[in-house]
Amino acid sequence: MGGTKMRSLRMLLVTVLVIFGIGLVDGPAGADSGTAPALDRPSLRQGAGKAVVFKGRAKPRQVVKLQARGPSYWTTVGKDRASRKGAFRITAPYPDQPLTFRVVAGGKVSKTRRIVPAASPQPKQPAPSDACGVQPERPGGGYYACTFRDDFDGTTLDRSKWMVQESSFSGMVGGSMGCYVDNDRTVGVSSGLLRLTSTILPEQFLCKSPYGSWMTNAEVSTVATRSKFVQVYGRFEARIKMPAEAGIPGSHSAFWLYPQEQTYGRWPASGEVDIAEWFSGLSGNVFPSVHYAGENTALSSGYNCKMPTSSTAFHTYAVEWTPTVMKFYYDGALCYSHSWTPTGQTAPQPFDQPFYIVLTQVWGALWNTRTDAMADTSTLLVDYVKAWQ
Repeated sequence: MGGTKMRSLRMLLVTVLVIFGIGLVDGPAGADSGTAPALDRPSLRQGAGKAVVFKGRAKPRQVVKLQARGPSYWTTVGKDRASRKGAFRITAPYPDQPLTFRVVAGGKVSKTRRIVPAASPQPKQPAPSDACGVQPERPGGGYYACTFRDDFDGTTLDRSKWMVQESSFSGMVGGSMGCYVDNDRTVGVSSGLLRLTSTILPEQFLCKSPYGSWMTNAEVSTVATRSKFVQVYGRFEARIKMPAEAGIPGSHSAFWLYPQEQTYGRWPASGEVDIAEWFSGLSGNVFPSVHYAGENTALSSGYNCKMPTSSTAFHTYAVEWTPTVMKFYYDGALCYSHSWTPTGQTAPQPFDQPFYIVLTQVWGALWNTRTDAMADTSTLLVDYVKAWQ
């Protein structure tokens, strides 16, 4: 009798719940609900839309929900039905802030996985500018500061910045018996360009020299900042168009650095830096070189700095000189670097002394000796010269 009453009460309670629409909330799964789903380490998907891919395992054909942790609750952000082997895959948008995820299947909850988005790179601030324009970055950080600039905007060479090489004073011979002279044929400035020209004259003339004069018909040109601007270390750059006589032996051009004082002895003991040396007979290359006592010439010049349009277009040629290395950049790209090991000296010797800037246009010698096909004039064009430290 008592059992019959209890059954009647339970039936009445169920009837009341149904009538009033009261639902039962799922509680923790019991021991017979199976194992919890497994959530693997998520992976990043790149492409049209950045996203996070969640993979794992659950019971075969089980519905798996991906949930993200909110301030006080879990929100379902994706779902998938596990395969017959129990594998599932759910893709969710890449979060813009740290976020914790889990999957739920059959009332069981996986371990959580936390996504911490990588910090977005801060936009790089534009480089500062000074008298040389935009300041190049220093290898060790920060920016170089302008120390020298000539844009050749006038109608004559600025003699406060440059001296003109003259054989009558220095006794120097340029290339193949060329006489360094200072006249309107060899050095000119117009239309924002410096023009250095080597010329073959119709008749010979006496090239005067304190060490013995000689007869020649070859005029050549060099300008330098000797005793006007000198610097140890830093960046030196020029924008140059080599002579038009490409492929014909006979013309030789250079942008280079030379020591103000022969501190360690005569060449090459005190050093020389050829930033850009050009030979018309091998015009597809421009050569950087570092000269010093005991150099291995197979290693001290950059033989792979190609510049096939050196005679038809302007290009920038630069060196960054530090106490340990010379790095040569052509049109902003590193084409050669060299660390020197001098004989009888200790690096950074001899490149620890002030050097000056030199621009040269002469007639070639040796394998690049002038041939009959070469024109009677050959001109190096220089748009600007700059230096930083």
